[in-house]
Amino acid sequence: MKLEQLENILGTLEGFTVKENWDRFFTIRGSDNEFEWYAEWADLRGPLLAHLSKLQSQTLPLQILVPGCGVSNLSDHLYDAGFKAITNIDFSEVAVSDMLHRNACQRPGMKWQVMDMTTMQFEDESFDVVVDKGGLDALIEPEFGLKKGNQYLSEVNRVLKSGGKFVCFTWGFSDVLGLLFSNFRLGWKMGIYPMPLKPNCTKPNDLQTFMVVAEKEMPSALHQITSTFKISHGNQTCSLLEALENENRVRKEYSTAGSDMAVLT
Repeated sequence: MKLEQLENILGTLEGFTVKENWDRFFTIRGSDNEFEWYAEWADLRGPLLAHLSKLQSQTLPLQILVPGCGVSNLSDHLYDAGFKAITNIDFSEVAVSDMLHRNACQRPGMKWQVMDMTTMQFEDESFDVVVDKGGLDALIEPEFGLKKGNQYLSEVNRVLKSGGKFVCFTWGFSDVLGLLFSNFRLGWKMGIYPMPLKPNCTKPNDLQTFMVVAEKEMPSALHQITSTFKISHGNQTCSLLEALENENRVRKEYSTAGSDMAVLT
C-alpha cells in the first residue's frame, strides 16, 4: 500500500516548487523509507568521489553543501565514504525532521537545516563543493519559468569558494541545460558525464542521469565544455549532445573573435 501511495502522490504533486506538496509526500512516505530518483549510489560513487578527492585537503575537511536534500541517502553515503563536513538543506520541515531522526546518532556532525535553496542563509564562499541531485530540475516549472532556477544558481555561485565545484545530477532537459550553460559560462570549467544505465532500461520513463561538474575559476576564463558520451539512449542523449555542440560553438566563436564577453553572461 505504501508504494501505491507514493506513486499516486508523485503523479499529483502539482508543482515541485510547492513546499506543502513535498511535506505531504514525505509524510506519506514515512521516516524509515529512503526515496531515490536519478541514479543509485552504486552508479554515482565512482565518478562523484573522483571529483571530490581532487579537492580534498590533508588538513581541512571538505565543506560540502547538499541543497534540496529531501530524503535521499546521498549524504549518508558521502559521510560513510569519509566526507564528514556535510550540510544538508531542504524547505520541507518533514524531510529535515526525518533525516535528523535517521542520522543524528549514526552520523554525528552532519548538519540538517530547513532552508529555501533559492535564498540561502550562508556567508559568501562557505563551501568547497555543492552537490545537487535533481534539485535544479525540480525548480523548472511553467508557473515560474526560469526565475527560480536562476536564483538558485546565483546562490550556488555566491556560496561556492573559488576553485570549488558544483556537481549537478540532472536529466539534462533543454531548460536545465540552458540555465547551466548561461550561469556557468565565464569563469567556469564545465564537464558533462553520463551515468550508467541499468541493463534492463527499456521503459520510456527510464531516463538517463547526467553528472554536470562546473569548477569555479577566474572570472574571465572561457572554456569548451568537455564530455564523455559513449552510448546513446534515444532522444534524451541526442538532444543533450546537440545542445552541448551548440554551446561549444558559441564559446569557440567568441574566443576566436575576441568579442565582448559581456554578451555571454
